[in-house]
Formats: sequence, C-alpha cells, structure tokens
Amino acid sequence: MNEISFQVQEMDDAVVVRIIGDIDAYHSPKLKENLEDHIRGDCPTLLLDLSMVPYIDSAGLGTLVSVLRETRNYKKTLKLIGLRQNIRRIFEMTRLDKIFIIMDTVEEGLK
Repeated sequence: MNEISFQVQEMDDAVVVRIIGDIDAYHSPKLKENLEDHIRGDCPTLLLDLSMVPYIDSAGLGTLVSVLRETRNYKKTLKLIGLRQNIRRIFEMTRLDKIFIIMDTVEEGLK
C-alpha cells in the first residue's frame, strides 16, 4: 500500500496540489482533509495533479466527486491534471470524464 502525500504550489489564480500515492478507501479521508482549506481558500481554481497516482478505487472516485461538488458550492473550478492511462480509462468507463475538466499538463490547466 502506497502512502499518500501532497505537494502544494500556490499561484495567483490557482492552487496546484500534486497527489503522490494511491487514492483508495484507506487514503481518501486524508485527501479530503488536505483539500478542504484549498477549497475554502481564496484561489478560484484548484488543480489536482494526479500524474503520480498509480491507482484509484471506487472510494477514491467518490472522494473526487465530493471534492468537485464542494468546489462548485464555493464557486470555484476544479481541474484534474496528468491522469495516467489506466486512471483515465476508469474515468472514461464510469463516464466521469464528462463531469470533470481533465487536462494533460499543469500549464494547460492554468489557461
């Protein structure tokens, strides 16, 4: 089981949170807790860099949907960045790629 960690980079109009490790039932509460301050903060855009996430399960997907709902409640934009091919396939199979903004790079997400 990979431990989850976060690297945060704050910019003028966005906060980039690089998630490192699995997003699963075990790590989802820590992910949500880590993102809460950023969701409630002043930046209008939250970018989640998932390029270092090798695995996500249904609990992880549910957590990301919950985070999306919260960011919308706070009138903010959430973008997912750098999904690995296996993770992207899960989003496509569950049709979550239709509700999330998914970009390949942080630079794209900042536009």
